[in-house]
Amino acid sequence: MPAQLERIEKLLENQDLSASNRSFAESLRKNHKKWGSLTPAQWSAFERMEARYDPEVIKVRQEWYDSWTDEKAKNLRIAAEYYLKNPPYFGDIAAKIVSDETYVPSAKLYRKMVENKYVQKVLATRASEPVFAVGSLVKIRKTSRTNWGLRDRIAMVVDNNGEVRTAAKGGKTYTILPFGEANTIQIEERWLKRHRG
Repeated sequence: MPAQLERIEKLLENQDLSASNRSFAESLRKNHKKWGSLTPAQWSAFERMEARYDPEVIKVRQEWYDSWTDEKAKNLRIAAEYYLKNPPYFGDIAAKIVSDETYVPSAKLYRKMVENKYVQKVLATRASEPVFAVGSLVKIRKTSRTNWGLRDRIAMVVDNNGEVRTAAKGGKTYTILPFGEANTIQIEERWLKRHRG
C-alpha cells in the first residue's frame, strides 16, 4: 500500500514531530518496507498520531489554549478535587491537576471532567449562597447519615463556605459547634435545618 508509506514519509518531514512520535513513525516505516503494509491496529495508531499534527487540529488546539481563563482553571481544580474525594474516575489526572496549577488539559478532557452533570452540580453548590448564616443556630436533622450521636442536636454555625465533596443537593460543607461539645464538626448543609426555638 504505497499510500500508507507516503503518508508516513510525509509525517516524518514534519519538523515539529516529537521524539517519541518520530521514533514510532520510523518503526512503522521500517515495518511497512519489510512487510509491504501495516496491521489494522498499527495503521489506526498512525492515523491518530497523524491527526494530532493536522494544521486545522493544531489551530483548534491553539485556540483552546489561548481561550484558557482563571475561571476554567478554577473549575478544573474543583472538578479534580471532587474526583479525588469520589474515586475511581480521573484519579491520576486529577492528582496531576491538583499538584500542577499550570496544567491545561485538552478541550475534550476538560469537557469530560468539568461539563458533566455531577461536576456542574458541585460548581452550582459552591457558587450558591449558604442557607444558614455564620452565627445562626441550626438543628442537625434526625435523618443525618453522618454524626449519628449528634442527631437532633442544636448547634451554632461557625463557617458556612467549606468545600463541596458530593454532587448531592445541599452538599456545601459547614463547620458547626454542637451545644455541649468542646469541638467543632464538619457537616453538609443538607443535614441541617433551622432551629426554631
